[in-house]
Amino acid sequence: MRTEGLIFASAEQVVALEQDESLVQVANVACLPGIVGPSIAMPDIHWGYGFPIGGVAAFDLDAGVVSPGGVGYDINCGVRLLEVPLGVADVRPRLHELADELFRAVPSGVGSTRSDLRLNDGQLDRVLAGGARRVVEMGFGREEDLEAIEAGGRLGDA
Repeated sequence: MRTEGLIFASAEQVVALEQDESLVQVANVACLPGIVGPSIAMPDIHWGYGFPIGGVAAFDLDAGVVSPGGVGYDINCGVRLLEVPLGVADVRPRLHELADELFRAVPSGVGSTRSDLRLNDGQLDRVLAGGARRVVEMGFGREEDLEAIEAGGRLGDA
């Protein structure tokens, strides 16, 4: 391993994690080239593809890797691909402008500047209890979005 693995879990969770490959995946991520800092597992850790679900790792831009398994490509996990017919030479001079425009156009949670996506405490409580269905009912999503989200956007016991 190139670094240590750091697991945020209760003793009971660790016993359960020993029943699958989640902890092995944390160790495997710690072996990847260019990893900076520990291979981390958050309390929601479970077995994934390559990385464990709930895994966190940072990589050096020049010496590291880019891994779709690190962001959960199997169920979309909010990851989007933007394909454009441009080469590096076309984009490099306008990287800051591109980043600013993407930040403006894509809701980003904390720090988002979109005032139409701000929720009061009551609305937030309803979203936390009702999941993505509640978000659709509030007009921030579409019915067909629910079909593309794991468990329709709400885990029953969560």
